[in-house]
Amino acid sequence: MLTLDTLISSAPDRLRRAGRVAGEGDRPVAGVWPADPANAPARERGWRDVLAVLPPEAQAADEDQEADIRALARAGAAALAVSEPAPQQILDAAGRHRLPVLLTDPETCTVPRLAQLLADQEAAAGRRLQDLLECAKQLSTAPETAAGILRWLAQMIDGQAVLLAPHRPPPALDGGLTLPEERVAALADGTTQAATADVGDWNVRLYALGPVPPYDVLAVARARTAGWPQPVTEAVTMAELLLSSWLRLRAAADGERAPIRSSVLQMLMAGQVLAARRAATPLAMSPDVLTADEARVYVVGGRAAHRDTLVSACHYHLGDAGLVVGCPVDEHQVIIVATPDAPTEALLRDLVTRREGFRLGASRAVPLDGVAEAHGEATRALAAAGSSPDHYAVFTPDIELVRLLPAEGAGRWAAATLAPLDEWPQGRRAEWLDGMRLWLAYGPIGAARLAGFHRNTVRQRAETVGEALGLDLGRLADRIRLDLALRIDRLGLEHGGSGPAPGFDELLADAAALRWAEEYLRRLDDELLPTVLAWIQAGQHTPTAATRLGVHPKTVAARLRRAEAQVREPLISHPAVGGPTAASANGVCGVHDLALAARITHHLPL
Repeated sequence: MLTLDTLISSAPDRLRRAGRVAGEGDRPVAGVWPADPANAPARERGWRDVLAVLPPEAQAADEDQEADIRALARAGAAALAVSEPAPQQILDAAGRHRLPVLLTDPETCTVPRLAQLLADQEAAAGRRLQDLLECAKQLSTAPETAAGILRWLAQMIDGQAVLLAPHRPPPALDGGLTLPEERVAALADGTTQAATADVGDWNVRLYALGPVPPYDVLAVARARTAGWPQPVTEAVTMAELLLSSWLRLRAAADGERAPIRSSVLQMLMAGQVLAARRAATPLAMSPDVLTADEARVYVVGGRAAHRDTLVSACHYHLGDAGLVVGCPVDEHQVIIVATPDAPTEALLRDLVTRREGFRLGASRAVPLDGVAEAHGEATRALAAAGSSPDHYAVFTPDIELVRLLPAEGAGRWAAATLAPLDEWPQGRRAEWLDGMRLWLAYGPIGAARLAGFHRNTVRQRAETVGEALGLDLGRLADRIRLDLALRIDRLGLEHGGSGPAPGFDELLADAAALRWAEEYLRRLDDELLPTVLAWIQAGQHTPTAATRLGVHPKTVAARLRRAEAQVREPLISHPAVGGPTAASANGVCGVHDLALAARITHHLPL
């Protein structure tokens, strides 16, 4: 409904308010009637929100009009229209009864003239609404952008309007306008819901929009001298409501597709490329990635509260060139599978550098059925990114211990370790061993989420494999033996030579293994090495290690994070910061290389 201020804005040279009643400009005006005293007291007869017109001949009458003005006020009239110069007794009486007064010239102070002005304003409001609805159609035809709504809003306010999305660079603004970064950040984080600022010749208003933080921020700007009349603020409110609804619907739609993207990732992690393509094709999901011969995996680490928005931002920037999934294991991470030739790296690095607390790790380019291995590489690179000035690292392959061990002896030892599984059907053996690789790297819960199984299924399979191999997988030493055997088995070494298989100690008693171990531990400084060794001896339990070292648990955790960056392997999983639990069992197999190096150099018994 139109307001008194809206009506005045249609003819500011002929209409003005007397300004004696607080908030009178916001009063709605539903119609125009003569100020007929006989009808004034009857609200049910239509006086509510009506502009009562007192023509010049009536306001010049000598009779007391106090009773009529009181009746109009009680009936809920919007205002009393009188021509200038208005008699003082009318202004005083209207002020006493809190009835706004609209001042006009004698020619305009008639029912037909004021009714025409009101009708013109209603028609203009209808046209603005029609234009807004036309612009809103693009939200369904091109749901990734709200450009049409913003253009409409900028036209309606005769200024500028932009929507600032978290983790994305702000669009360029006209007139050298620079938005106040601190206030925009406070709105995005949810510290406040609205703000205003004067920037040069502009007055800027900011509004937080969206279902959850970090919020999108609507910024509208007008010339400081123009003010914010009611039609302008009304346009801002309409656009704000429409954009808020659009952001909620977009977030809901993206949330509905998230489980499907996660399922496609699980298929790729299991090497089921054909199944992943079949699942994604009907939805036109990441076709560039799933039809490529090679892919690169990126892992972004940051604040868990911002992960959903980061997923949305990555999906927005990469489009079909990337499969973007919130990590099913670690709520602080986002996994991106992208084509090697896509501009993914530059886009993701830009996102990371513009947000404090984010890191980015990238794998090498791998065949599409090697996504699981590439994910491990990206996770290792993410650990190394913690010490990088730009918080970014690409996986650099070290010389692996398994490639330095005597090939024949290592092959026979791994074959002997896994021999009890040779009687299993080949398909079952391969599937279960792949599952054990995930179990060793991410623990039962993480492996279940990545493989798409129930965690009880993963745990039961791990128990079955452990019993078959005669290993207690609750012990770090036995998990390391299984991990080493699986890594050697993946190399496909020949192991048909004569003689018994070497024992574990004999296998590691090699000069090349000793050089590898010494080089590995040399990455840790004099403070970190004792801390890491004490932590492993304490069963990877941070409080116990802190007690033995005589420091605070937070100090141990901080040193372990530094150690991760120096050895370039993850040591602590976010879901189990205090150490492994019965549910997570291990969760990060970067500990295995560290413990092996300590065992080979006699720093640590296993």
